[in-house]
Amino acid sequence: MKAGTFFVRVWRILSILGLLFALFNSYISYPAEVAVRFDELGTAVQYLDRETLFYIAVAIFLINNTLINAVARLFPRVPASKLPIPNQALWAAHRDQLNEVVVNWFYALMAAINTILGLSLLVISLLNRSDRGQLAMDYAWLMPLSTVILIVVLAALPVRLFMKPTADD
Repeated sequence: MKAGTFFVRVWRILSILGLLFALFNSYISYPAEVAVRFDELGTAVQYLDRETLFYIAVAIFLINNTLINAVARLFPRVPASKLPIPNQALWAAHRDQLNEVVVNWFYALMAAINTILGLSLLVISLLNRSDRGQLAMDYAWLMPLSTVILIVVLAALPVRLFMKPTADD
């Protein structure tokens, strides 16, 4: 197993476990009305029911993991001639490597969404605790971090497809 494949599989499993932990931990610690939006002074301006937030997160988790997993499993069945990829003839000759690269990318995308959702649930949980006097600005790192994670994952596939397949196939 290649290092990239191992990393993506471990990240995917850890992101699923982390999201499940964040989901149940957050649900237990949420008040009945969860503050989800804050103004400049840190005062909550929008609330959601605890159950609504929980079921929205569960729906995102299930849709993300089910749909991306289905597409990843179906990708190897698509004929190489129908794929809009650079160096198509070269990649067609190395179809096993192409399948591995694209399936790993789908799993990385799944892990990225799970990671961002899990971190978001934990931040919302921390902001809604009454025993802490923290401001929403204390968690301003979440948006740039989420953006970086998504950009890196989304850019990884085109960058890898512009490279040539490795010779150790």
